[in-house]
Amino acid sequence: MWNLTSIAPLRVSFAGGGTDIPPFVDRIGGAVINTTIDRGVTVRYSYDENPLELSTRDLVKSFMLTSRHRRENAFVERLSGLFNAQGIDRGRVVISSDVPPGSGLGSSSALVVAITRLLSEMNGKHSSGEEIGKTSYEMERDRLNILLGKQDPYAIAIGGFKFMEFATDGSIKYEFLNDSGMITRIAESSLLLYTGGTRESSRVLEEQVRKSSSGDRDILERMEKIRNLTLDMWGYLKNGDVDSFYEGINRGWEIKKTLGSRVTNQKVDDIISYALRNGARAAKLLGGGSQGFVLLISEEGKVSQLQRSMSKFSDFIIRVSFGDKCEIFKK
Repeated sequence: MWNLTSIAPLRVSFAGGGTDIPPFVDRIGGAVINTTIDRGVTVRYSYDENPLELSTRDLVKSFMLTSRHRRENAFVERLSGLFNAQGIDRGRVVISSDVPPGSGLGSSSALVVAITRLLSEMNGKHSSGEEIGKTSYEMERDRLNILLGKQDPYAIAIGGFKFMEFATDGSIKYEFLNDSGMITRIAESSLLLYTGGTRESSRVLEEQVRKSSSGDRDILERMEKIRNLTLDMWGYLKNGDVDSFYEGINRGWEIKKTLGSRVTNQKVDDIISYALRNGARAAKLLGGGSQGFVLLISEEGKVSQLQRSMSKFSDFIIRVSFGDKCEIFKK
């Protein structure tokens, strides 16, 4: 009988977020730079003879497949539907995450990737990272009704520090940063600062998608600037120019702030402004915007000083490592 644990890493996006979202990506094509990190979402499955029970510590909710008191489209119920669709209607599923849902690190995609990897193993398949990413993207979009770009499920399923380019025909090009010294250098200077709140990413992105769909020229031009900047930033990394890469993070954030009224707020602006005046080389809010985690990159060798100085804004400021991938364990 199955007793499995699937762990999918969270991701940090340095550049290009939003250019992977339709309709922009379908019209012009997108590009992103991201890395997976050593924090993630864990999904544990244990078999027993009782009806399937799914519980999540983070939402403090549970659902039993035979429940008579169903709420239409409730998120936990929809998650259980992913298992039921594969004929799994017995046992227990326990979900936990290292960060709150909706905090800008791709946690919803990490959850779906972990589930997809688990289901693949239970069905005797040995799917590739790209296959897991494709299935997860379709599940999240079609079964869970989440507005998302292509970046997160593929980035998380494949892992690593990489450049991803999305063509208008739907194909995806991957290129990994192979300079382990540079990856370590950036990681050892990186912090994630939690703003104290979360948001539903779909709602934050709706304005951008609506304007892109209507052909809003200003939005499309700004998105294209972000994509082109991302291409430049990957070139900086390949040439060993970390300073220009950091400057690109800041320029990208300045453009992204103009994409919608919910992308930033006074608290986020204050955090980033203070960080840049007190030892940060680069700073940006992660994810769609509004709330969640701010990425801070310190001057080399001064990450602990920046961590201390930013404690006035948050009780949760963490250092991270880069490069983890989805894993599964059997008992």
